[in-house]
Amino acid sequence: MDLFDWELGGGDRADGGPGGGCSWVTAVLIGVLVLLAVLVHSFFGFLRGLL
Repeated sequence: MDLFDWELGGGDRADGGPGGGCSWVTAVLIGVLVLLAVLVHSFFGFLRGLL
């Protein structure tokens, strides 16, 4: 991953090799979405326990 690559598609250099890349923005976005999903799941589990 390239620290200074802010595009969602990853690095656009020719020496990246096969398989493409992933930018830091994409990695952080996926991490935030996973964290949000876990929090929502925990919240609804808590509500189910109350009812």
